[in-house]
Amino acid sequence: MSHPSPSPSFECADDIPMHWVRANQVGILLCVIISIIIGQPWILAIALVVQLTARWFGVQYNLFIRLFARLLPTSTRTESRVLLRFNNLLAIIFLLGYLTAITLSATITSYVFLGMLTIAVVLALSGFCLGCFMYYQWKQFWIRRNTRTKS
Repeated sequence: MSHPSPSPSFECADDIPMHWVRANQVGILLCVIISIIIGQPWILAIALVVQLTARWFGVQYNLFIRLFARLLPTSTRTESRVLLRFNNLLAIIFLLGYLTAITLSATITSYVFLGMLTIAVVLALSGFCLGCFMYYQWKQFWIRRNTRTKS
C-alpha cells in the first residue's frame, strides 16, 4: 500500500514530517561531534542560531532541515508541532547552558549540558523522544495539580 508523501514545501502545518525532525536532530548531532573532534565549543553556537531561528520564524527557516531533509528517506509519519516546539526549547536551553558554562569556565557544568543534549538527540534518533516523554509528564503534572485544586 502506497502512502502519499508529505508536501515538499516548507509551509506551516500542524504536523511536521519525521524526516524534517530527523534532519534537525542530525544537524545538532553533527555540530556536537564536530565541536568535540576539533575542540571548538563555539561550533555549537551554529546549532543555537539554527534553533533560535526556527523558534522565532518557523520550521521553514531551519537550516538543518533545508540541508539534510533531502538526504533522508521521506517519511509519511509526522510529529506534532507542539512537541517539536517543546523539543526545540529543550535544545535551546541545553545549548545556551553549555555555551554560558563554557564562557564562565564552568567545565563540569558545560559537560552536563552537552551530555543532556547529546543523550536527548541520540535517543530521539534511536526512536525514543525524551522531550516528548518530558512534555507528557509535565502535562500530567498540571492536570493532577488542577484536579486537586478544584476538589
